[in-house]
Amino acid sequence: MKSGVVYKELFLTLEVGDTKKDFYDKCWDLNKEGLVSQGPGNKYAKYSLDLPAKNDSTENVVVLFYGIFDKNEVMYGMDMKMSYSSWSPWNEDYHSDRLMNELQKYYMTKYGKNEFITIELDNRVAYAKIDGNRQVLIFPLNKKDVSVKITDTRKRYDIN
Repeated sequence: MKSGVVYKELFLTLEVGDTKKDFYDKCWDLNKEGLVSQGPGNKYAKYSLDLPAKNDSTENVVVLFYGIFDKNEVMYGMDMKMSYSSWSPWNEDYHSDRLMNELQKYYMTKYGKNEFITIELDNRVAYAKIDGNRQVLIFPLNKKDVSVKITDTRKRYDIN
């Protein structure tokens, strides 16, 4: 944070500082383009992400996402739940521990800068990376799902 570098990008066209109305308007536009759809229970939007896989192929990851808003309905983060679309209980290649490793690679390619560090979060292994004001936190929810939270650390310290 001392660097003063501010990153606004959160996910797709969604950014730190968007209002809740902006979030819905942008999701509506992304839906009209066929990029996102309604997620389960109408609690998240749904996006399909292709991650690099073996043999120059890709593996599809289901991304459920929703903005993290302050009391003034201004977005300062993104809450995402990700899982392989090919997940099955008997195929460990598609379990959350493998996905966490692939997501670290993805976010290093996407954002670069500082490496992820291993931390303990609620008695489980998690990975965190901070560049400027942007923190990326990756941790398992269960054998299928991984939580990814991208947040503006300035909010934590009430810095604008």
